[in-house]
Amino acid sequence: MKVYYVYIVQCSDSTYYVGITNNIDFRIEQHNIGIDQKAYTFKRRPVQLKWSQKFLTPDEAITREKQIKGWSRKKKEALISGDYDKLPQLAQNTYKKHFDRLSMTSEILEKLPYTEPFLFVDELIHIDEKTVEGTYTFSKDSDFYKGHFKSNPVTPGVLLTECCAQIGVVCLGLFLLSQDKILEKENLKIGLSSSEMEFLLPVPPGEIVTVRAEKLYFRFHKLKCNVKMYNAEDKLVCKGTIAGMIKNNQNA
Repeated sequence: MKVYYVYIVQCSDSTYYVGITNNIDFRIEQHNIGIDQKAYTFKRRPVQLKWSQKFLTPDEAITREKQIKGWSRKKKEALISGDYDKLPQLAQNTYKKHFDRLSMTSEILEKLPYTEPFLFVDELIHIDEKTVEGTYTFSKDSDFYKGHFKSNPVTPGVLLTECCAQIGVVCLGLFLLSQDKILEKENLKIGLSSSEMEFLLPVPPGEIVTVRAEKLYFRFHKLKCNVKMYNAEDKLVCKGTIAGMIKNNQNA
């Protein structure tokens, strides 16, 4: 009978990676050999297996993997150590952070100068004065897939860049300006001033991507960031630098 495993490994930088496999020993060996240079664990070797759970169907395993991936570090560590009594309280903390994050996302999304079908931000996972992380799902029903390309639809690179810009520059820029109460003023103007991107993997219809950006500098209303986009398997899709101007009409 074929079985499936959901597992947690600890990387050399102390971060945790959650995965799924049908051969756990072979999978850990693959992580440590470094089969895929674009994988999350490649530059974080060696990894150590910390926890695993067996399932009889792939659907059960996939559901469990997604659940654990959404947990905080403390909750993962409670699972690893077997401190199951801590899980309910940690879950409450996670829900509170989730609702706080939803509130923060809604506030920033309201100030974005975009609407469907040109809004490429679903959720902000984290944001502070230096970094931002957010997600977006490229809908299978998007019209541009009909012509790009006819028999093998993939997401155009210009839209991957736009997604990186909206999450990595615009959302972070709005957050930074909000610290100075500038966002309370009307007629906010946003424009992309430069971008230099390298595309590594295609993004098919329906893919969930995660954008992570780090501020390089923010002065005179110009924000420049390093941006990276990852697919649902945490493989690097594209990377580069993007800069944009965020100002009001009175500052134009």
